Amino acid sequence: MSGEDIAAALARQDNEIDDLKARVKDCENRQETIHEIALSVNQLAVNMQHMLNEQKEQGKRLTALEKQPLERLTLVRNEVIKCLISSLLGALLGAVMALVFH
Repeated sequence: MSGEDIAAALARQDNEIDDLKARVKDCENRQETIHEIALSVNQLAVNMQHMLNEQKEQGKRLTALEKQPLERLTLVRNEVIKCLISSLLGALLGAVMALVFH
């Protein structure tokens, strides 16, 4: 092998080494990008879990708020029925007393 052949072989190897260095650098950049994406996905998953928990809590509060008018209506209805029954019994008792003492 002559000196020129050796120099050409070294030049090719230097080019291959430079290409390999560029590829490694590109792989490192891609790996860093993938790592950043993985962290972002993890953070997104945590945020979505938090949002799901918050929606569940809001659903419970909404259900409680929706029940309040019905509970109040039931309470008012029961009180009205009690008043009507008391009035009817009072009127009936008054009529009976009027007949007995008249």
